[in-house]
Amino acid sequence: MEILEYYDLPYRYNQTIVKVLAQTPTTLFVYWDISDSDRENLVNKYGERFFEETKPVLIIHNQTNNYSFEVEINDFANSWYLHISDSKCVYSIELGRKPINQNNESIPQNYIYITSSNKMEAPNDHILFDSLGDTVYFRNVKTNIIEGKKITSLSFIQNIGKIYNIYDIYQKIYPAENVKYFDLNNPSSGNPSSFFK
Repeated sequence: MEILEYYDLPYRYNQTIVKVLAQTPTTLFVYWDISDSDRENLVNKYGERFFEETKPVLIIHNQTNNYSFEVEINDFANSWYLHISDSKCVYSIELGRKPINQNNESIPQNYIYITSSNKMEAPNDHILFDSLGDTVYFRNVKTNIIEGKKITSLSFIQNIGKIYNIYDIYQKIYPAENVKYFDLNNPSSGNPSSFFK
């Protein structure tokens, strides 16, 4: 008889926590929770209807560029994707609550701090050149031929800016090839998992 074991991840860990992770250079993933004991403390301090009379907010702190902004969330969510403007910056997130009605006597302040996240540096959003020489070498994975391209004559390298798609660079270097017709099979491996179906 075969024994199968199956475990579900818990929906929550009953901890007051906020964590931030980088998904891409300009997208952060944030998840949070408020423990039962901290929920009870907030209700005892601000009244039975605290969670009905306040709304949750995330305050995003860009510590590198010294600015913050606020994102309204809802009580049905425990995670959120945040789109940010600046990559390669240190971010931290603060979880708090704000009164829905500003004239609420049971909640005298405009903002109630809950907890803060870890600090996280968002990744870079452009190609890094450690030392820019006169020639960049490319290996054609189909033919295994290494070819050097003089980049001093390519004006686009000087104004490269932010590039999000490597195909844009490839089209500048190899204008005669149509990248739309690339074979998605991985020619460098005979492994069957390297082929798309």
